[in-house]
Amino acid sequence: MQAVLYSQARNNLRDIINKVCDDFDQFIITTKEKQSVVLISQDEYNSMKETIYLLSSKNNRDRLTSAVEQIENSSFIKKDIKL
Repeated sequence: MQAVLYSQARNNLRDIINKVCDDFDQFIITTKEKQSVVLISQDEYNSMKETIYLLSSKNNRDRLTSAVEQIENSSFIKKDIKL
C-alpha cells in the first residue's frame, strides 16, 4: 500500500489507476486537512463486499468455517457429480 498526497494523486491519477487495476496496488490518498481515503480496484472492492455478505450470516459463517477446517484437515469426502 502506498501513501500519496492529494496533489500527487491528482497529478498522477492515470498511473495510479493503472497500478491499482493492473497490479492490485492500493493507495492511501491524504488531503492537507489530514482526511484520507483508500483507492482500490472495483474487482477488489466487489470481492470484499461479497466476503462481508457471505460472513454476515452466522449459519453461513459457521458452514464456511467448517468447510475450510475440513479442507485443511483433509477430512472431506470427494464425490463426482454427474450431470
